[in-house]
Amino acid sequence: MGTLQNSKKKTHRNALLKKKAELMTVRGDDPDVLTGALRSPDTVELAAQSIEQDVATWKVNLRFETLREVDEALVRMEKGDFGTCESCGETIASNRLRAIPWARFCVGCQEIGPISYN
Repeated sequence: MGTLQNSKKKTHRNALLKKKAELMTVRGDDPDVLTGALRSPDTVELAAQSIEQDVATWKVNLRFETLREVDEALVRMEKGDFGTCESCGETIASNRLRAIPWARFCVGCQEIGPISYN
């Protein structure tokens, strides 16, 4: 049974490292949109640029947050806490970890929100 757990741990670790690499390399046009200057102060152009900047900012923030969660999952893996719900302490379902290897909560706790049992 230990080998199976080590195998799953290795699979999840590889998925986390792959996601981390993906998040670190995906840049897109976000910086250009965030720093772009208008050629003409047309109101419609200004509104469109504002929306583009909002979307670009949201995407950058989402990537940053996901990268932070991936790094935290790698730390939990090193500490031996990986796969344990931070709210209820139960084991997070394997299917959930395959879908979201950086998950901190089991499905039930994620749906109701984190609760501290300390």
